[in-house]
Amino acid sequence: MACAKHYVGDGGTDKGKNEGNTIIPFDDLENIHMLPYLDCISKGVCTVMVSYSSWNGTKMHSHRYLLTDILKEKLGFKASMGIVITDWEALDRFYDPHGSNYRSAVSTAINAGIDMVMVPFRYQLFLEDLAYLVESGEVSMARIDDAVERILRVKFAAGLFEHPMADRSLLNIVSSKPTQRIST
Repeated sequence: MACAKHYVGDGGTDKGKNEGNTIIPFDDLENIHMLPYLDCISKGVCTVMVSYSSWNGTKMHSHRYLLTDILKEKLGFKASMGIVITDWEALDRFYDPHGSNYRSAVSTAINAGIDMVMVPFRYQLFLEDLAYLVESGEVSMARIDDAVERILRVKFAAGLFEHPMADRSLLNIVSSKPTQRIST
């Protein structure tokens, strides 16, 4: 399953700052930074990973307009088989200090259109907070159903239910010269 990342504007942050802020009008964001995603979606990419960065001061993981209205609706990622996934520990990076206001971060990200969350360490807290948010109505069951449907479609298409383990016959080509990423 291919993953297009880091949606969107990650390469255009102010002064090139990692996890920074891309300060440009929407037309420039669309014409410069979104173009590669159109190609990826048309070729069937299964996942889009969201950037740690912000656009005009709003964290990308909380940006409903860019995640749902633009990526899923306008660019057609909703019609395609695919999931929107966070970056590693992204919800912990919403607020200062790191990890604070966690329930708010969960609510904001899920309601913005995040389908799958990478929670490597605080997964029990994530599950408790998400359950609370659904029970309280802050996150709708329809949003959860949409995310689950998208995740299951990708897993079925990848054959993970029929063949949950990796094809070990391919081990000899992993990290071989042709498969290594060229870096400059």
